[in-house]
Amino acid sequence: MGYEMWGRGGYVVTSACVRQGGPMAIVWWEIESPDPEAFQQFHAALWGWTFVPAFVGTELGADYWIIQDDGRGVGGLQRAAAGAPPPQVGARLYVEVTDLEAALVEVRRRGGRVERGRTELGGDDRWFATVVDPTGVSFGLWTAEPASDAASGRATV
Repeated sequence: MGYEMWGRGGYVVTSACVRQGGPMAIVWWEIESPDPEAFQQFHAALWGWTFVPAFVGTELGADYWIIQDDGRGVGGLQRAAAGAPPPQVGARLYVEVTDLEAALVEVRRRGGRVERGRTELGGDDRWFATVVDPTGVSFGLWTAEPASDAASGRATV
């Protein structure tokens, strides 16, 4: 069985990673935080996400929330075990923003910190940064837009 190669956005994808209609889509992601309430406050303010309690009364317990974007479930949030640090290995979530510098300002304003500022991925249309929210969860920001004036102070997502 051969693997047909085709480009998408400058990246090459094999047919093993393609579903009918295009590349495989991420269908769910989860975040584990020692302070999910602070996580919710920070990310609700930054992205407008809402959080709906889930699995109350089940063996999974009540410390799990569905993360929603415009009313659509996009991921899950669970409380980390007491004293457990956030995972240091695994996948990192990247959120697309149109104004990376303004998003970095907003992250700092809301109590997060920048791990890595704007970093070029190559070419003239791919940059990222990584940040840590107040609960210690690291995530990335990605943009196809060149650097802008961060004076606006408000992230455009």
